[in-house]
This record gives sequence, structure tokens and C-alpha cells, in this order.
Amino acid sequence: MTYKTLIFRSTLFLGLLGMLIACSEDTDPISSEMDLTVVDEDIAVNQVFEDLDNFTLTVFQSLNFGARVLNEDFDKICPGVDVSFDEENKKITVDFGEGCTSPGGTVRKGKIVFTYNQNFLFPGAKVVAVFEGYEVDGLLVQGTRTIENQNLDILNNRVTLKVTVEDGKVTWPDGTFVTYTSTQERIVTLSEENGYEISITGNASGKSRAGLDYTTTVTSPLLVTQDCVETGVLVPSSGVMEFNYSGFTVSVDYGDGPCDKNILITYPGGTKELTVD
Repeated sequence: MTYKTLIFRSTLFLGLLGMLIACSEDTDPISSEMDLTVVDEDIAVNQVFEDLDNFTLTVFQSLNFGARVLNEDFDKICPGVDVSFDEENKKITVDFGEGCTSPGGTVRKGKIVFTYNQNFLFPGAKVVAVFEGYEVDGLLVQGTRTIENQNLDILNNRVTLKVTVEDGKVTWPDGTFVTYTSTQERIVTLSEENGYEISITGNASGKSRAGLDYTTTVTSPLLVTQDCVETGVLVPSSGVMEFNYSGFTVSVDYGDGPCDKNILITYPGGTKELTVD
């Protein structure tokens, strides 16, 4: 074998090796990280409804069904918000007008109309919320949300609520949307000093902005506190939620109590720590 032949064969081998490596990198079908867009969108939807629950409880606690309405009581919801109380028709309208920013930085606009059948603290009480051009941080909310008092524990200042969302739809500014239905049990513990604390269980189903069907189940109760929500932290302080979509199971762990926006996502093949917007 001549020197030139040896050089030619070596060069050819290295060239083929380089081509094989390049093809391997370009066509590798295995991704090191799965698409978590469905999870991100569902978290955004849940933050919208968590924000709603916060001022629903605030409104019904403050109004006390028949007490004189003082809009300044609702400044912690959003300075300047207009809350009107129609006792005869058992209706409450919360109007954020063309835009209102809460102390925690949440921007709301439009109206929410609540109808109810009796005092919110009585078992059997039902509150239905419908939306009129209602937006939270640019997300348009539609659907019907119903809260039903299933039990009152006077000794422990605790109320057990069944909370459902029907025909839920949340639309992003670009026109894409998530459809959403859910059934939850929420155990609300009230305290004059610390406000409320909510333990949440239940499940939901929906269709993502890309058209993917998904379901969620709370596998460890989610904890939400008034102090956190009013500072703009609309994600639970603790608990675990499981997502199922595209044949995969993904879990979201909200931690063990701190008032923050940090979560840990576990998916097939890895984990990822995120800070929720």
C-alpha cells in the first residue's frame, strides 16, 4: 500500500465518520425533555380561577348579606372596584371597569355577576358566577363556576365546598384558548387573624391551545392561603397534581409550605424546576 493510498483511505474514513455523527445528531428521535406546554397552560388557567376564589370569599365575607356595602372594604381586591349588592334578587356584581390593578399586581377588567340562594355560610348555599368581558392579566375568562356549601363546622370555623367549572374557556391575547371543566372539594378554614386557608382535592379535564386532550388529578391536597394570594402568589403553597396527556403522566409538586412560585415537574425521563410567571 502506497503512502498516497493510505492518506486517501484515512481521509475517506474520517469523512464518513463525520457524516455519520452529523446524521446521528440531526435525526436523533429521542428528546431529552418532553413538551410541558399543556402543564404551563393549565397552571395559568388555575391561577385565573384561584384569583376568582380569593375575591369571591372576600366579597361574601365582607358583605355579610345585608350589612351596609362599603367599597373601601374591597381595596385589597382592587382599588376602585365597584361592588353592588342586590339583596332582593340575590345578586352581587363586581365591576372592574376598563382595568384595575390589585395591590399584588394582578390586572383585571370587565364584570363578574354572582347569584346566590341564601347566606353563603349555611349548608346548601349555592353561589354561581358568570363572566361579562372578564379578563385577568390579559386572559379572557368564560364559563360558569358554581360553589356549593356542603358542610359547616362551626367549632373549627371550617366550610366544605363543592366547586365546579362548566364550559370553561380561557382565551389568550393571540386568540388561542384552553377549554376546561373541573370538580373540586375545597375545605376552607377561616381565621380572623390569618384570613382563610384552603385545602383542595379533585380533578379536571380540558383541551390545550394546541388541541391536546388532558386530564388532571390532585394526588396530594393543594394548599392555598389568603396571605399568599393577596401578594400575587396564585399557585398553591404545597401539594401535588398529576397530569395525563399524549399517553404520558407528569406530576407537579408545589413544595411543602413556603409562599413562593417554585414548582418541581417530574416527567418520563427527568425532572425540571420552574418558577411560575
